[in-house]
Amino acid sequence: MGLVGTVVDAAIGWMVQTILGSFFSPQMQEWTHQAGLAQDVEMLESEMKSVQIVVAAAEGRRIDSSPLSDSLHELKELLYDAEDVMDELDYYRIQHRIEGKGSHAAASINPEGSCASSYDLSFFQRVRSSMNKIISLATTGRKRKREDDEPTQSIMLPLDIKHDISKRISGIVNRLRIRGKSVQGALQLEISGHNMVSKQWRSMARSSRLTTSIPIERKVYGRDVEKDSIVELLMKGKTNDLGVLPLVGIGGVGKTTLARFVYDDQRIKDHFDLRMWVCVSDNFNEQRLTREVLELVCKDRQGLENITSFDALHQKLSEKIRGKRFLLVLDDMWEDRDRSRWDVLLAPLKRNEATGCMILATTRMPSVARMIGTMSKVEVNGLDETEFWSLFKAWAFFGNENQEADPALLSIGKQIAKALKGIPLAARSVGALLNRSVSFEHWRKVQSKWKSLLKQDDDILAILKFSYEFLPVHLQHCFSYCSVFPKDHKFTEKKLVCAWISQNFVKRECHTKILEETGKEYLDNLVDWGFFEEFELHYVMHDLMHDLAQEVSSNECATLDILHYQKISPSIRHLSIITSDNHEEPSNFPSEKFEGEVKNMGSLQKLRTLIFFGKNSTMLLRSLNILCKESKRLRLLRIYVTAGDISSTFSLLNPYHIRYIEFIYVGNRDITNTYIPQALTQFYHLQVLDTFSFPNLVVPTGMNNLINLRHIISHDKVDSTIASVGNLTSLQELTFKVRDAGDFDIRQLGSMNELITLGISQLENVKTKEEAKSARLIDKEHLKVLSMSWNDNIMSPGPEPTEDKTRDDVLEGLEPHQNLKHLELSRYSGSTSPSWLATKVTSLQELHLENCREWRIVQSLEMLPVLRELKLIRMWNLMEVSIPSFLEELVLVNMPKLEKCVGTYGLDLTSHLRVLTVKGCPQLSEFTLFHNNYFHAKQKSCFPSLKKLTIDRCHHIIAWKILPMEEMQALKKLELIDVPVIEELSVPSLEELVLIQMPSLQSCNGITSSLHRLTIHDCPSLIVPLPIPSCPLISNLSIKGLSAFPTMEILGGMFIIKSKELIELDVRIVPFHNLKSIRKMYLEHCPNLTYISSEGFNQLIALEDLTIRHCPNLLQPYIMSELVDECYPVLPSLKVIEISSCGIAGRWLTQMLTHLQTLEYLELCDCPQIRFLSISQPTQTEATSSLAFAETTSARDKHVLNIPCNVIRSLERLEILKCPDLEFSRVNGGFGGCTSLVTLKIEGCPKLVSSLVAETNDNLLLPTSIEDLTINHLPENLQSYFPKGLEMLRLSSSQYLKSVQLHSCKALEDLQIWDCPQLGVLEGLQHLSSLRRLHISMNPELSCAFDLKLQEQGQGGNRALLFPLSLGELKIEYLPEDSVVHSRLLCLPSITKLGLCNSPDLKSLQLGYCTSLQQLEITNCKSLASIDGFHSIKNLRSLSVLGSPSIPPCLQLVSQQIDDFWCRLYLLEIDDFSVLTMTLCKQLTPLRWLTFKGNLSGVSLTEEQERALQLLTSLRRLVFEDCQNLVSLPSNLRSLDSLEFLLIIGCPSILRLPEMGLPPSLEALILQGCSEELCTQCRMAKTEKLKVRIWH
Repeated sequence: MGLVGTVVDAAIGWMVQTILGSFFSPQMQEWTHQAGLAQDVEMLESEMKSVQIVVAAAEGRRIDSSPLSDSLHELKELLYDAEDVMDELDYYRIQHRIEGKGSHAAASINPEGSCASSYDLSFFQRVRSSMNKIISLATTGRKRKREDDEPTQSIMLPLDIKHDISKRISGIVNRLRIRGKSVQGALQLEISGHNMVSKQWRSMARSSRLTTSIPIERKVYGRDVEKDSIVELLMKGKTNDLGVLPLVGIGGVGKTTLARFVYDDQRIKDHFDLRMWVCVSDNFNEQRLTREVLELVCKDRQGLENITSFDALHQKLSEKIRGKRFLLVLDDMWEDRDRSRWDVLLAPLKRNEATGCMILATTRMPSVARMIGTMSKVEVNGLDETEFWSLFKAWAFFGNENQEADPALLSIGKQIAKALKGIPLAARSVGALLNRSVSFEHWRKVQSKWKSLLKQDDDILAILKFSYEFLPVHLQHCFSYCSVFPKDHKFTEKKLVCAWISQNFVKRECHTKILEETGKEYLDNLVDWGFFEEFELHYVMHDLMHDLAQEVSSNECATLDILHYQKISPSIRHLSIITSDNHEEPSNFPSEKFEGEVKNMGSLQKLRTLIFFGKNSTMLLRSLNILCKESKRLRLLRIYVTAGDISSTFSLLNPYHIRYIEFIYVGNRDITNTYIPQALTQFYHLQVLDTFSFPNLVVPTGMNNLINLRHIISHDKVDSTIASVGNLTSLQELTFKVRDAGDFDIRQLGSMNELITLGISQLENVKTKEEAKSARLIDKEHLKVLSMSWNDNIMSPGPEPTEDKTRDDVLEGLEPHQNLKHLELSRYSGSTSPSWLATKVTSLQELHLENCREWRIVQSLEMLPVLRELKLIRMWNLMEVSIPSFLEELVLVNMPKLEKCVGTYGLDLTSHLRVLTVKGCPQLSEFTLFHNNYFHAKQKSCFPSLKKLTIDRCHHIIAWKILPMEEMQALKKLELIDVPVIEELSVPSLEELVLIQMPSLQSCNGITSSLHRLTIHDCPSLIVPLPIPSCPLISNLSIKGLSAFPTMEILGGMFIIKSKELIELDVRIVPFHNLKSIRKMYLEHCPNLTYISSEGFNQLIALEDLTIRHCPNLLQPYIMSELVDECYPVLPSLKVIEISSCGIAGRWLTQMLTHLQTLEYLELCDCPQIRFLSISQPTQTEATSSLAFAETTSARDKHVLNIPCNVIRSLERLEILKCPDLEFSRVNGGFGGCTSLVTLKIEGCPKLVSSLVAETNDNLLLPTSIEDLTINHLPENLQSYFPKGLEMLRLSSSQYLKSVQLHSCKALEDLQIWDCPQLGVLEGLQHLSSLRRLHISMNPELSCAFDLKLQEQGQGGNRALLFPLSLGELKIEYLPEDSVVHSRLLCLPSITKLGLCNSPDLKSLQLGYCTSLQQLEITNCKSLASIDGFHSIKNLRSLSVLGSPSIPPCLQLVSQQIDDFWCRLYLLEIDDFSVLTMTLCKQLTPLRWLTFKGNLSGVSLTEEQERALQLLTSLRRLVFEDCQNLVSLPSNLRSLDSLEFLLIIGCPSILRLPEMGLPPSLEALILQGCSEELCTQCRMAKTEKLKVRIWH
């Protein structure tokens, strides 16, 4: 099979060794004897060892014949078959242990569970010592009788399975014997004529890996001249044309390195506003690349996921880069066939209006350069001899620089380096190969092999393959396996190592290391030797290395791209299928063609890996069925699925072999629960279950059967639902909740000695020290991270002394192993720290203590020699802490009684410190780090590493009026909050500066151009030099509370300015040239502002959205008359203008509009100086329009707003609100000429509507483009004409409107009518077949008309229809009780959302026909006490009940009458705590969103309500809104460990957060309209994970 001409390698021997070590264990021997298969297994073992001897003798010999090649190939195939049959037998062994003896039998299984998980080398060595004896026994023909081996009554296996396995083993044994003899015979014939190649080099591995490796970009050799030349070319572009500069060179020559060198050059950073880097590779997909570029320029990346239209992506990209000079690097371009695809990619980039935009592209292909380049290509060649030798030496002698002068090594090295032709990648690969052993013997062996290689091929891949062949066999397997992943794939350490383990590539080399640690060493070796690159938090393969992996694995690994089909061999064992993530319609996706290709593949029975990439693979599930039915030997499956696909997928899988399952969720993120089927519990070999992307997963009972499970990658809730989790003795990460039930008590942890990360909560349920010891934490030598928490009720009375002693004893019993690295204790209520904390866990590096409220002192931490991070948070009674030397991070937060924080003076205390945070420690007065003389005298030398310093509300630790910090050059982030004594501050070159509540601070020196974030709040004495922001790099600015200084804010491309004093806004106040990237600007609440500088505004070239609010004196007509030579702002990117409560003159706005070509949205609200509206018609020329405007303004005194033709063409949305005096200057065509207008909203403008209707014969002149119309103050006799394309119509506040004709609104989807008290005719409503949403406010006239219509339809024998059957959402207000409407109103089986509001007389409701109802809203229905028909509703997801006091008791009744009625409820909004009862909440466990809104009766939750709240285990979002009387939040809020969002809105009586703290799962805390005390606490609760937003 293509082996002729090569040599026999060590792979076959390695396979035999792996299989023997994995499966032929004492456990297997005992079990096969009981099962009656001992003789078969022994024969297989014997024959495999015979093969091993033959192959070991043959290693290194040349393969010169096809028969020998075929025999070796079949030997390998037979060994795979042997592994499969033994793996299946191992499955039955585990199954018998679990199912034959019950689940508790798993505890007796060895820690690895499966024989195949790993093997013991000592066992293998014992087997080798008895090899001759076994072989002799096998060859003499002495066979024991089968009945002697079998037990008298074999119950281990069904007979059919037993006979099938016996037959398969016999077949494998016979063929192994035949092929082994064939190989032996062929080699014996060739022995005399061939010299043996040394075998030692092939298995040689470095004794220990290098501690560090040289990243490619750390030092770039010999590229300075090219870099400077390219930088100059990129910077000289001065036109608006997009420049493209190609870098061309062969693979591995260093194009990417050179591009990175250029990209990181400071001149490039200064010259370009945006820098973007995208790796193109051989998958040139315009939509993917556009999306990747967008992700680099958009901060809100989550919003991009919802964009599926390619055109929308282009539009979005155009918006984001407009006006910005950018450099885009397109690395590794291959596409040279279709120029149109390149043009499509560049389309939005070319629309940019900035000068000097450039693309730098790297490619191997000159044809690509010719197609894309607008400039002459730059050829990248190999390094010159001197520079290349420097690079080669750096790799070859790394860590052994003292041997660089060895003449013998230098001679060999130079000979090899000379042949590498200056290719940097070859220097890295071959240099790393030599570096494995910097010795003369090793280098001579490499040189010998190298010479034979040079005679065959001088291609770069051959050079890399040479290095590959020097890898140990297990690393060859690991590396070549990675070819199934796409090029440029970002590997994570954990997933890649687990994939290797699933394929049995990783062997346990010693009992002190787990498999993952060994696998990590494998990965480190591959990095050291140049086969992988480590980049930030992931690993990547150079594309040439990927090519190499594909070449060396071509017989076993294949990739199938859905767009580029290729033939797949039936011998393939590892297959990946690549689709795209781009949204595609099913009709356009080639699923049928792919299904045909899958059928043509033939049998794929040997497949062990099946990996899908791309969300569109969900369209290939039919093909997956075919693949899975064929592939009965799968070890690893990675697949994209919807929630409904999981069960069907499991039904296709064979459980015998599978180790690794990754389900990637595609679909609605708001699903309540996703259930994994019971079949999972029979996958006894499963090691990894990865369902991390699923929002809410429910696992089946019996998960404890999966005794080989090593990793559950999912949300923490999954762990805590597994009963008898202690059987999972291979598990390495666990979040465990202690409960009183035996299946969940702490004894479950006793045998779980493979754990690396362990979180234990609810430890209050552990009652004694002996019970705590049963967890055997002290035996868990692999445990690195341990967190322990209690949920004692902080509101209960203090503990009795005996209880306190018990708590201390329990903590003593939880002593961990001395190898522990990270420890966290939270909410422990005992009075003292455990004795083991400072004396036993001597390897501790991180200590985090939180809310251990009774501790008064933490000492002896100096006994922890390697402690690097110390965090003490909310230690309410702590008074003293001793800090050890060599700390890197010290965090002290919210400790109101802390007085002393002391350590030993000296450099050891401060020189390593990187982060220092002290918050909320008002009594702290003795603080060694800030000792007066020590800090001032030693500042420069003692804090050389400090990068972040935060001091917040600690009044006594800084006692100096002048704080000089400019010599702390490492400092990048400084936060000073409420430090009242400081008057003068000097800072170094910072990136972030925060100054809040500094009443005495007068000056701050050192604010430099390096700042990215600047926050100054409530520093009334501080003088800040104008203009602000002084630095173009500032992307986050917030200034408020400075005397006579405007409030300013910059955030996410948005600029806000407010000021009561500001009169003029110009460059003296704001440096507009530093705001060129601003996209939104808000000018608000400036009552004295009269003028804004057009010169300044003209520099806002990227501004898209301008909002001016509450500036009553701005640009009034009398001011405009004084500005004779005034220039009007020209904003080329402006799309949105919103003007509200302003005195702006019509003339100024008109002149501004004439310069806008892309305006899409115009809103005018409460603009009293704009009194006349004139709309230019498309038939008018620009000159005519201007003339008309001039005449009008002369006559109407500058109060006319004329919307010119250029705006008419682009305007899509127009809103005119609260302008009671506004009217048309002349109607002409009304709005009919606005041919692009999609949305029109006119509210509170009675004169405008009246003037429009009066001159158009009671019709509205509207363009046919209108889709969304909102209008009020309609006259009595209006005969409205609505455009046929109208989709949304809102009619309101029309006191005289009596009839509406809807017959023409065939496309109407949304209709809203309210506050029309005389409306009695609504014709055509029931015929609106497209109507989906209806909101209607009833009145007596309309009720009578509806009653009459229903009666007429009923008398005629017709089905009574009031609303169209298409209706999905209905909201009705003011529904009378005595009307017949509501009895027939809801005969709408398709309705999914129903709202009943403001109907105080309504007493009963019938929902029996609403079988599809998912959302129900009942508001202000005070008399409503009866709701019938709940039993017909099967899928209620959302319920809101407000101002309807009789409904909550009704809900309780429903929960008692109908089992599991609330089991699908996703959202509940209510104004009564009484719903929190145990009965109802037991059914509400899937609830994700709970809102308490309105003036609740109680000031806090009762104890029963607190307990009921804890039952909502799926709760993600909790809201308290307008709860005026609520004094306290739930005390046990922290126990809601699924909670992610907490919103507190309009609750002024709440002063504190719960004393037990917030849930660790919380991601966002949002406050609005709350007390300052609560706001202060919430600010202090902010962490890297928890985002806090406060709105006043």
